[in-house]
Amino acid sequence: MKTKLILKTMGLLFLTASLFSIGSCSKNADESLTKEQKALQDSNIVATAIDDKDFTESYEDLITVDYKEFYDQLAPHGEWMEVSAEELGLKTGTSSNKSAGNNNFTISNMLGVKSAYADANVGMVFVWKPSPTLAVYSTPGETQVYTPYTNGQWVNTDAGWYFKAPTPYEETVSHYGRWVNSPTAGWLWVPGRVWAPAWVDWRQNDEYVSWAPLPPSSYLVNNIINVPVIDDNNYVIVRNRYFLEPNIYTYYNPYYDNGNRVLVSDLTRTDGIVIINNTILNRGPNISVIQTAYGRNIELVSIQRVRNYSDIRYSDREYVVYSPNFIKYKHKNNPSVRINAPKSYKKYDDWKELKTAGKEYNKEVKQQEKEYKKEVKQQEKEIKKENKGNNNGKKENVKQNNKKSSGNENVKEKKINNQNNNKSTGKENIKKNDNQNNNKGNETKDNGSKNNTKNNGKSKK
Repeated sequence: MKTKLILKTMGLLFLTASLFSIGSCSKNADESLTKEQKALQDSNIVATAIDDKDFTESYEDLITVDYKEFYDQLAPHGEWMEVSAEELGLKTGTSSNKSAGNNNFTISNMLGVKSAYADANVGMVFVWKPSPTLAVYSTPGETQVYTPYTNGQWVNTDAGWYFKAPTPYEETVSHYGRWVNSPTAGWLWVPGRVWAPAWVDWRQNDEYVSWAPLPPSSYLVNNIINVPVIDDNNYVIVRNRYFLEPNIYTYYNPYYDNGNRVLVSDLTRTDGIVIINNTILNRGPNISVIQTAYGRNIELVSIQRVRNYSDIRYSDREYVVYSPNFIKYKHKNNPSVRINAPKSYKKYDDWKELKTAGKEYNKEVKQQEKEYKKEVKQQEKEIKKENKGNNNGKKENVKQNNKKSSGNENVKEKKINNQNNNKSTGKENIKKNDNQNNNKGNETKDNGSKNNTKNNGKSKK
């Protein structure tokens, strides 16, 4: 009995101590602490500054790099959401991480309580969904949607083709991170720490230029960008002669002059992101082709990167752009632990509901489109049938009119022939009468001559 009582007492004390420890840790997690404060409180958290020349990004960056500056800057202009990394096409390698995490939090898992740095969020990352108010681009017959690299202008710089966006927050998402086009949520921006003039894939021919945002799985490995297959619908297509225009979205035109659609597969892929002398460049379309299209030399703009946001400035010859420092925070015993997060975001469960609702909505829309197309097809069939009937009727009318015309022409011809015959007969009769009169006249003259002869004979006697 005493032994059992002692064991129970020790168990309760152990449980109380565990709850107190976990409770205090959870409290710290709920508080808005800076990364430096967290690092001081937990000796297992290691902070490391990231070198500017470290271009090797990975999935790990999404859970260890401090993107607080991006979180705060973009929050007023859209919504942060928690999504599964695998849904973005990212390989997480979470199986080994999860096992390591479970070893570190066995007690909390047994008690059903999560600690401040629990691995419940393993495989989850944060993405930014732009506000609908930022949408400027639309395809014919569709509502406006936000599309990356359309609200702005392409500029020829010493770092290659630079996409100049109209706002600071759009500048951020044009030069950092990647984009994924979700069937249910639209375009989502995935944070990144490496700067580039534009993270896009390029296509070109003598008449058109095309580009598409690079997806999250596009990383620089050994200074070479790996580009997976991109949906043709993600490419923006414009004519070469409009490539440098502001508000480039207004020049979207995926059709040739003859009405045929411009196929991305028919365009030639050109180099995009490359690294030369430890500097990222964006090659893009051939400058000579663009200069020929514009009939002039394209000026070169210099790019300078600064650490202070207040130093940003743009001129005709030089762009001074913001490029912040990044710090990576990593847990010694559990590398998969996500330490930083936006102040406000839609949780994964809500995202799943949104995704499910989106799927149902898309299913309903597709069904409506199917029914609409069927209805249109039926109407077109009826119209063709009606037109065919009208054409047959017109043909009959034409035949009847032709018969009438032929009959009328025959009647006219007969009348004309009769009139001509009558005229000819009249002329012949007139000639006949004239001849008869002439003959009578001649006879009269002859008789007169005879009479005169007789009279002359009588006189002589």
